Amino acid sequence: MIMCLLGDSVSFDICIPSFLLCSFGLIAHKVSNGIVIDLIERIKLTLYWHEICTGYAKGSPMLTYDISSRKGLPKYEYLYRCIRADIRSGTIKPKTKLPAKRILARHLSLSVSTIEAAYNLLVEQGYVNARQGSGFYVAEQSSSLSVRSASQTQDGFAGIRKIPEIPAAEPAQNAVQNGHPVEQQTSSPSHEVDFSANRCSMNLFPADTWARIMRSVLSDRNPELFETVPYNGLLAARQAIASYLYEFKGFKADPEQIVIGAGTEYLYGRLLQLFGPRCVVAAGDAGSKKLVDISRSMGIAWDFIPVDEQGLCTDRLYNSTATVVHASPANHFPTGIVMSDKRRQTLLTWLHEKEHRYLIEDDYDSELRYEGTPAPTLFSQDEYEKTIYLNTFSKTLVPSLRISYMALPPSLASLYQQQLSFYSCTVSSFEQLALASFLSGGYFERHINRLVRYYGEARQNLFSLLDKSPLMTIAVRRPVPVGTHLVLHIATARSDEEIRVAAHKRGLRLSMLSDYCVTPTVFNIHELVLNFASVEVKHMPRVVTILEQIFAEEIASAADFYPTMQGNSQ
Repeated sequence: MIMCLLGDSVSFDICIPSFLLCSFGLIAHKVSNGIVIDLIERIKLTLYWHEICTGYAKGSPMLTYDISSRKGLPKYEYLYRCIRADIRSGTIKPKTKLPAKRILARHLSLSVSTIEAAYNLLVEQGYVNARQGSGFYVAEQSSSLSVRSASQTQDGFAGIRKIPEIPAAEPAQNAVQNGHPVEQQTSSPSHEVDFSANRCSMNLFPADTWARIMRSVLSDRNPELFETVPYNGLLAARQAIASYLYEFKGFKADPEQIVIGAGTEYLYGRLLQLFGPRCVVAAGDAGSKKLVDISRSMGIAWDFIPVDEQGLCTDRLYNSTATVVHASPANHFPTGIVMSDKRRQTLLTWLHEKEHRYLIEDDYDSELRYEGTPAPTLFSQDEYEKTIYLNTFSKTLVPSLRISYMALPPSLASLYQQQLSFYSCTVSSFEQLALASFLSGGYFERHINRLVRYYGEARQNLFSLLDKSPLMTIAVRRPVPVGTHLVLHIATARSDEEIRVAAHKRGLRLSMLSDYCVTPTVFNIHELVLNFASVEVKHMPRVVTILEQIFAEEIASAADFYPTMQGNSQ
């Protein structure tokens, strides 16, 4: 065997037991002329090429990237971006097995830990599945709609200054209200735990990073800091957002198509002003309160479209007089429903059938995905360019930042400039320059990765507690592939107000699905909207216990009918 390994002709079917290498290692300590050491190295090299060839034979292509061109990014992050770009573009097909970590590390001259970190990010973002004892496989696309390829670089959007690496923020202790999207928000210090849906955690907000960036913006004395902000926002901020959309959302929007504003409500109001008073807006009832108020204040009619388990009932649009549709296909608020592929296609078909129809695609929270591969945006699929892409940083950074943006189709961008450019931008140049640096420096992506890990653990912890609880004898929970809350349907005869009061008395603040509906229906009666973003893991057992106490009578009645389900929490 040894002679075969040392020879010029090597059989790749040879298997070298690990104990043999260990034996050679022991001998090497006693041999000074280096013969055994050289033998070991040749054996390792042989095994390396054996693994590569085996990988190719099994359909695991070797991945080759120029790590030296990472432009200041950490090696693991750059590798993650490269592989992700190849998956998105179709260069690496679904179900393809990625190279073993050790093999790829040798091939790229990287450490195994670097490869592992990149693979873990791919798993967390839903691009790759990890199979125990088998390896890493590219995940299936979650939508039948194709997505345009995205570059792993930001070429074409130059001119944004990079900021040196900054350590992660120190954890903060408080939780703050999230203003998206609708109801009047009140809080009481008497509540020990706030489980309502309009909350987010400050634990992972990169306060130190943000503070450093703001100090840097001030110290540089950028002339833009002291000039009037253009109606659509600073060019540097729009370039950074355009780069982000191109790289992470899979579509290219010119910076001139982007409008920055202080919150989605402001941008929504400007859009309605652009469409004119004769437009009719359609959307699902749940989650539309604030948008309805804005529309009615401008004298614009509203048409409610039902929402079921596949999302907005798009077939009902054909019985509507609507000319504008507001939808969140990636994550409907507050139900958390992801629109099915069929519904997405129907919506695009309806959009294209008549000239003066438009779609407002609210893509809030889509970055916080825990399962599956992100579906392409409808903006990227709309060949007729009649979709407005709307998103905000309030949910992922901090609500008080109040920076939202929209990407307009070219025709609407031109119309907006003609008719509404007299409005001043409502976001300060100071905040926009800070955001531009935060995005272009890679800090936002790292922040999102931390959020997904943190919220994913909180989500799984809550799921485990609920699944073990007798509460599930009277409850049904919907899947939560994205976002920061879940909807729990409770079989009870009590009203939503009675449930809310009972929770209040026990130190728990709850949101009900009916709180977010203009016209509550049977569909959303007795639906709890449970937020897992701002509740610490240590408080979640108490939350579930309180819910069990609130619905103790219903649980007892269910146990009488289903005695085998008693002790489900044991």
